[in-house]
Amino acid sequence: MKWKFGFNLLSKICLILFYIIGLLFVFTTLEHVSLIWFADSALAKSFRPYEPIFSYIQLSFQNQPDLYDEKSFLILSFISISTSVLFMMLFLWLMRKLLKNIYLKSLFLQQNVAIIWKLGVITIVLGTVSTYIDEQITSRTLELLKITNATIQYSTLNYIDTIIGGIVLILIASALKYAVNAVEENEQTI
Repeated sequence: MKWKFGFNLLSKICLILFYIIGLLFVFTTLEHVSLIWFADSALAKSFRPYEPIFSYIQLSFQNQPDLYDEKSFLILSFISISTSVLFMMLFLWLMRKLLKNIYLKSLFLQQNVAIIWKLGVITIVLGTVSTYIDEQITSRTLELLKITNATIQYSTLNYIDTIIGGIVLILIASALKYAVNAVEENEQTI
């Protein structure tokens, strides 16, 4: 019974996080739309100086580079953040459904197989796209650094993690499908 309470609690936490991240998405969309298409507006100026979000490093410049004002860079940043936030929101929504199904019924449902399979596909597609674009933004920004006595080697293969994670989720869904079929057969023979 303790576990059932945990699944219910986790499904509610996923729902709360879903709405918090949805609100964050509204603000980041507002920021990027104003910076890209209404750069001279008061709203865009309120978001200045623009500092893109990088997933693995924190870069702070004494003077904001011109790259951060380029429309193409801002659009790339907007796509990166949008895919990341969309990935998080879909992941949380599907996890909420999965946890709620486990709480109310059981893990061994065809519906849960479909949810885990969707989680895998979303991780492969949106996770990989957001990670890859983020790496491109980071690479373009690192090119601005003028380091005289060292070199920076930045790996741009981090998106492979999301591909592997998505494949693992799809494999788990496939294994769960066999287990669900076995449970259904067992229930029919009883």
